[in-house]
Amino acid sequence: MSKTLRLIVLSIVAVVCQTNLAGYLRVADVAPDMMIAFLVSITSFCGPYAGFCAGSLMAMLYDANVGYALAINLVLYTFIGWAAPMLRNSMNNLLKKMKHKSYLEIMLISLFLTLIHELVCIGYLFLIGAEQSAVTVLRALMCAGYSALITIPINPVVKKILTWHPVLKKKKADLADEDVEKTKRQGHIGG
Repeated sequence: MSKTLRLIVLSIVAVVCQTNLAGYLRVADVAPDMMIAFLVSITSFCGPYAGFCAGSLMAMLYDANVGYALAINLVLYTFIGWAAPMLRNSMNNLLKKMKHKSYLEIMLISLFLTLIHELVCIGYLFLIGAEQSAVTVLRALMCAGYSALITIPINPVVKKILTWHPVLKKKKADLADEDVEKTKRQGHIGG
C-alpha cells in the first residue's frame, strides 16, 4: 500500500472518529479534537508536506460531512498539518537532554495547536456577533488538554498503519514454468 493511500485512509478514519466517536468521549460537555491528534501523529512520521495534504483532505471531508460552507477549517487544519513538524523540530532542539520525550512533544504540540484552533474559532464567532463568555475560553482550554491526552492512544495506531508492510506469499509455479526455467538454466532456450 502506498504512502498516499495510507494518508487518505488515515484522513477518512480521523474524520469518522471526529464526527462519530468524539461525541461519545465527551467529558463535562467537552469533546476532544481528534483530527488534530491524528494530524500531529501523522506529521511526526511523514513530515510537513504529508501533514499539509492530510490536513487539507481532513478539513474538506469534515466540512462536507458537517455541512460548513465557510472554509475556516480548511485553513486551520492545513496550517496545523504544516506547522506540527516545524514545532516538533523546535521542541527537539529545546529538549535535547530529556530522555523519552516523544510523547511529551506530541502532547505539547497537540495542546498548543488545539488551543490555536479553538481561539481562532472563538474569534470567528465573536466577529459574527455570537455572544462569548469566560466559559467558552475554559472549554477551549479543556478541549486542548483533552486533545493532548487523546494523542497517546492515537499515535501507536497511526504508526502501525503508516509502517505496516504486507507480506506477499510467493506464488506457486506451474510445472510448465519450472520446466522452462530449468531448460533456460541449462542453456537450451534463449541462451
